[in-house]
Amino acid sequence: MAFLIAGLASGLFMAHIFITIGCVTMFFALKNPPPAFAVLFARFPPGVFVISVMIFSYPVWAIIGTALAFLFLALQNAFPGAGLGSPNLIYTVGVSFAAILLALPLIFLAGRLWTGLVCITIFSIATFGWMLPLLAS
Repeated sequence: MAFLIAGLASGLFMAHIFITIGCVTMFFALKNPPPAFAVLFARFPPGVFVISVMIFSYPVWAIIGTALAFLFLALQNAFPGAGLGSPNLIYTVGVSFAAILLALPLIFLAGRLWTGLVCITIFSIATFGWMLPLLAS
């Protein structure tokens, strides 16, 4: 049961981080949007976009956190072994690798907004790669 609560808590924490960094990044994006996001910003006013992100980020990140908690439990039972400051080295490396692979295309599309995406990626690696396993253990 502790792993489930750890997954939900880390997912909700990541939603807070995502909203905070996302809103700051969007503030800078609205001044001079990259071409990939110009169409999106032209269709939706900034307020609608921010509220939509806030509404959808909490359940989405909670589901991601819960799924990663189950993955941690499965890998903890199958491949026990600590490393890199985490209770399970395989899980931490896998989460880090997956987060980087998912973020790379977005970083290249975002142009000058890459710093916000890199910060979100680093926080997701820290939250799900280290904080979740430490809370679940």
